[in-house]
Amino acid sequence: MEMTTAQGRNGGAPGGAEEARRRPWWRRHRAAVVVTILFVGLALLAVVVGGRTSSRPLAPDNPEAGGARAAAQILQKQGVRVHEATTLAEVGSLAGPGTTVLVTDVRRLTPEQRSELAGTGADLVVAGSAFADLEGLGVPLVPGGAGQGDPVHAQCADPDAGAASRISFSSGSVSAEPGSDVVICFPVDDEGAGGYAVWSDGTRTVRYLADARLMTNEYLADDGNAALTLRMLGHHEDLVWYLPSVLDTSGTTDAAVPPLPRPVVLALWTLVAAVVVLAVGRARGLGRVVTEVMPVVVRSAETTRGRGRLYRRSAAHDHAAAALRAGAASRMARALGVPRSADAATLTNAVVRATGWEAGDVSDVLYGPPPTDDGGLLALSTMLDALESEVHRS
Repeated sequence: MEMTTAQGRNGGAPGGAEEARRRPWWRRHRAAVVVTILFVGLALLAVVVGGRTSSRPLAPDNPEAGGARAAAQILQKQGVRVHEATTLAEVGSLAGPGTTVLVTDVRRLTPEQRSELAGTGADLVVAGSAFADLEGLGVPLVPGGAGQGDPVHAQCADPDAGAASRISFSSGSVSAEPGSDVVICFPVDDEGAGGYAVWSDGTRTVRYLADARLMTNEYLADDGNAALTLRMLGHHEDLVWYLPSVLDTSGTTDAAVPPLPRPVVLALWTLVAAVVVLAVGRARGLGRVVTEVMPVVVRSAETTRGRGRLYRRSAAHDHAAAALRAGAASRMARALGVPRSADAATLTNAVVRATGWEAGDVSDVLYGPPPTDDGGLLALSTMLDALESEVHRS
């Protein structure tokens, strides 16, 4: 008789494992050490290089054209403490009366989150976009799509806009709801829409910049863009620079758990990748499926007798009885056409109809209590044999 096995890289040689154990420690583990050193080096490189800057638009540490690191650094030199936040829970722990919150993308917030943001009592600076939704903020401002590609003069009484004098352009606009006391600056059409708006209810001030590109590194130095940006963000010593995410479902009342620094996150992911690569490299490689001759052929009758001797030696009358009953029940069910999944009552009724035995007797033979000695086991075996013979004769 033959059997199929999986042969490893060592080909199943008896001395392969012993030879591997005799190798020096370095030869046996050098691959793992090299992989570990490589990924630790990559992790350190990620900490040193990857953690310095961000690539998110308007991020305060993004040095690219669409970032806003220049504005953030100038504000810090002027004494403004810039706190970056990526969740509403962080904003809730940092913001309050006497602070400013810059929202870089209000479209990513739900109306409920905007309402919680407004409830912090902090002054808000909203970096807008054309037709942005401001529901939940509680402000009488209406964003629109009107714009101006040329420089636009302030033409309003707001001191911040007046200091800027003019901005380079505005690809969107904002207008006031009828009857409100909103100050609209940098008009872009004849219907009252402008590129910048200021509104205050006496406890907080909301400033809306229709075109957020004016704050970026690319355009900050043009015209009066820097003056407007720095003045509208620098009214308080603490500025919460909020970069919303669609994945953030938190609120300002949630317990704010400080996030791991970006370099630490990069290092952890690098180490996870190293562990995976190391596990794959150290895993046992299986070769092709081959056949090999069994050293000993064991006949099924010998296996059965050996199991019976084990049952007898351990006085396992219950296990032996269960095996006899299961075998007899399976064979009788097959002979009577009863499914193997049938319950005890179904099989009992089928045997009663085929043999004429009493239902109680059939149930006792097939499902009664197990014997407690050799005599009881022998009697059960005789009854099972007689019952099965009656089924096959029917």
